[in-house]
Amino acid sequence: TTTTTTTRAMGQSYDFAVEHDAAVVRVDAACARATARSARAAAHCEARRAEAMKRVREAFRAACERRGGLEAPPQLALERWRFATKLAEEARGRTAAAAGKGKTKRRRRGACGVVGENTDAMFPNVAHDGATKGTLANDLMRAGVSEAIAIEIEASVCAASAKEVVALEAMKQKLVDGGAHGLAKLAATKLTIHKHSRDLTLGDDYLVKLTHEAYGKLRALYEKHSRAGGDDDGDDDVHDRMFALLLRYKTIHGHGFQAACSYDVFRVLHDDLKVTMECFASPMNAYFARFCSAFGDVDAPFGSIGSFAAFQPSRGSYEVNPPFVREVLDEAALWCAALLERAEKSQNALTFVFIMPGWKETGAYDALTNSAFLRANVLIAAVDHGYCDGASHQRRDPYRASPYDTCVFVLQSSKAARDVGVKDTFATSVRVAMARAVPTLAQLKRQKRA
Repeated sequence: TTTTTTTRAMGQSYDFAVEHDAAVVRVDAACARATARSARAAAHCEARRAEAMKRVREAFRAACERRGGLEAPPQLALERWRFATKLAEEARGRTAAAAGKGKTKRRRRGACGVVGENTDAMFPNVAHDGATKGTLANDLMRAGVSEAIAIEIEASVCAASAKEVVALEAMKQKLVDGGAHGLAKLAATKLTIHKHSRDLTLGDDYLVKLTHEAYGKLRALYEKHSRAGGDDDGDDDVHDRMFALLLRYKTIHGHGFQAACSYDVFRVLHDDLKVTMECFASPMNAYFARFCSAFGDVDAPFGSIGSFAAFQPSRGSYEVNPPFVREVLDEAALWCAALLERAEKSQNALTFVFIMPGWKETGAYDALTNSAFLRANVLIAAVDHGYCDGASHQRRDPYRASPYDTCVFVLQSSKAARDVGVKDTFATSVRVAMARAVPTLAQLKRQKRA
């Protein structure tokens, strides 16, 4: 399929005219089921999730203070825990599904997506054994908390998250049971236009902001992927969907996890290696019209096909830039290796351009460096490059400095290497492109004041 939009917004152009292989790039069934049929219900469910996350954060903060003796929780510790724990939960779900388990469960998709599975798109629902050191406990121990107390705090956070999943499930069931009459009573999202930005509000308590350019981009994605199929009609729907999307990413915090390569980098990847899709993106930072993302339930109306972990391309060329969380990086590297092995056996052309920090102690770095499919490895010093800010959809300045050295690995099956080999100029082209995203001194000063 082909789209028709090529434009520049937020300092990062996006190109919706790049072709992708429709036989390979298809929306995952689980992603489709999870997406609420009602845009209004999606917005109100997201508001409830935001409140639930506030409660979990406060419980974590209080536990760190009372039990751990910390003045404040370790920075982004809860966000890393959510990424890693949700990743493990989803992996177990896929394993169970592959084994044919859970077939007796009744799956109902209504106003709020699938109901009856006691899972949530954002909150992990896992039982902690009270003894295992996970991502959160390790972060707490690095901050000086004893091992026993760190494990206790992690177990309490897991329990709080599971409790919120049950409450959200009950709320969704109530909306489903209420039918169209109940949905009609829900307030619509309100759009307010300012000189430099737009506000989307739900009632008096919930507000998200975005630039005019970001609004235009999301609207273009929605028109392509939702209206074209007749899923929704009217401005209320697109604003409800935008609100749910933006509130989700606001709620999880950690805009650094959503940073993306710049327009210039994607042009190099597309021109040199025929990259046509991102495996880790969001509608706000995506360069191509189709992409994988963490939250298919709110991202799908804007072009997401679901999680990369469920994506099984047999051919094509893809950019892989996971959140800089060790567990996520490691799993992504293993999945790329498995897909490349399949492509090699079937003699298909498959390419992954894997971008990660230069963390040599990680399993991902080791696996990629020693991969039989490695065709190029470009190391770029932190001071020599930048990324598009994960919050650029609501900020004046699009770029942020990279806190780490970055490695760009090119992995290709034999046929891909023959068909589209790595050019001698590739390393230089990537370095130059990434250097163009280094923020100016004026931009850095504004970021420090923000």
